[in-house]
Amino acid sequence: MDKLDTILKEIRDSRQAIENRLDMITTDMNIIEDDQAKLSYRLKQTVSIVADILPTHNDNKNAIVKLQQQMEALQEWIEDAEGRSQCNNIRIIGLPEGKEGNNPTQYIETWLQSIAKDKLSIHFVVERAHRIPGRKPIPGAPARPVIARILNNRDRDVALQVARELDPIIIDNARISLYPDYSLAVQKRRASFQIIKPRLRKMEIKYALLFPAKLCITHNQKMHFFDSPDLVSTWLDENFPYSRAVEQNNGHHAGQPPQHRRDKRNKAQMSRKRTGPRGTKQCITNCGLPAGDELLSLQNCFFDR
Repeated sequence: MDKLDTILKEIRDSRQAIENRLDMITTDMNIIEDDQAKLSYRLKQTVSIVADILPTHNDNKNAIVKLQQQMEALQEWIEDAEGRSQCNNIRIIGLPEGKEGNNPTQYIETWLQSIAKDKLSIHFVVERAHRIPGRKPIPGAPARPVIARILNNRDRDVALQVARELDPIIIDNARISLYPDYSLAVQKRRASFQIIKPRLRKMEIKYALLFPAKLCITHNQKMHFFDSPDLVSTWLDENFPYSRAVEQNNGHHAGQPPQHRRDKRNKAQMSRKRTGPRGTKQCITNCGLPAGDELLSLQNCFFDR
């Protein structure tokens, strides 16, 4: 009998323990249900907020795209306006510091008239001239460039052409060079075409670099315009596929002549420099462009885009 009582007592204890555990589980389940209800409410709120935000987000996204397009257009317009404002400028490199005295405008005007003689118009005027702002260099350091604004764009072209023909121009044992004055952005864009120009010259294709940075190729009495060297390369590959194959068979990349041809060309250029300037000689500008491209008449360079 005692044994049966013991078993019953153990059963009652186990039942009580199970009931206690069930109470705890029930409590936990109630807490979980409350949390789930709160999460469900918050989820509904979130969905509602997202539903309200989504149309606005799409509108904002479209507005951002439009603003980016407008910004790019304005940036291009600003660069174009900056370049056109400098279209009559000449950048003079190498003029010794202080040579212009207290009146750089008068000095540059008189000097250009002396080297160009009667090639300039009777209305030739240098509107203003000044050194690039900055600290005066120490003795022996390169002089700061001089920027001169010419009143007439034809006189500007004539001055650049005369400088090419008289190269080298020496003042006080310093070599003077004249270049068009382009903005930094325009310089970079124009310099990007340097990689494709050798290929065009080798293929004897006529081209001109228009302002601000548009390459014009004349082929079969038609003019083709390109905004980047990649577009030029693609056009050449499509219209002259044999040229790429021939250059690859010769073991060198398009636009880059073999070493012996490059050496021969360099020797020829050095020879022309020693014997005197020629119309076909190239001078490297401050942005690394051939002078022949820089001296296009502004009548041909400026056009409505």
